[in-house]
Amino acid sequence: MMNAVSENDQIKLPQMGRIVGEEHVFPIRIYFEDTDAAGIVYHARYLHYAERARTEMLRLLEASHAEMMSSTGTVFVVRTAEIDYRYPARLDDAVEVRTTAREMQRASMVVQQRVTLAERLPSTGSGTSTGPGASDFLAGGAVTPAIGTELCRVTIRLACVSNTGRPVRISQRVRAALDSVTEQRQ
Repeated sequence: MMNAVSENDQIKLPQMGRIVGEEHVFPIRIYFEDTDAAGIVYHARYLHYAERARTEMLRLLEASHAEMMSSTGTVFVVRTAEIDYRYPARLDDAVEVRTTAREMQRASMVVQQRVTLAERLPSTGSGTSTGPGASDFLAGGAVTPAIGTELCRVTIRLACVSNTGRPVRISQRVRAALDSVTEQRQ
């Protein structure tokens, strides 16, 4: 029987990630629902991870989609997406989506998101002396990438649009919020 939550118990909100240097870092654990029959992350899931990370980055910077819609009547929509797959993420891996704004224009911005390996549990590694591990199925015994290795790079161009779908300037408030994750060029 589960105990009821008292008013004094604090409800833990989902992780929004953290800002490290000029990057927003968002942790994700790979679940069974994310993988194909071989235990490898299905390719389209990386777009889901990238969307979650961008959404949480905006929320952490106090410029959430809901705030943009209510205060300025604008939202970001994906204009283009490019994905470069380098290594597969696998069942039970912990990955981090590292997001940086690369280019800001009046009504759009380019965001680069790198999915890096944060943890690979031994059960999903390269197997044991008695046989291959789950990650070796279809991987041909491929070398396990080191912690911190970039698994996938997603480059997204976001357009800022009004509630009628027309391009509009990104508000000064949102620009200011994004300054902390905008790559500074010398």
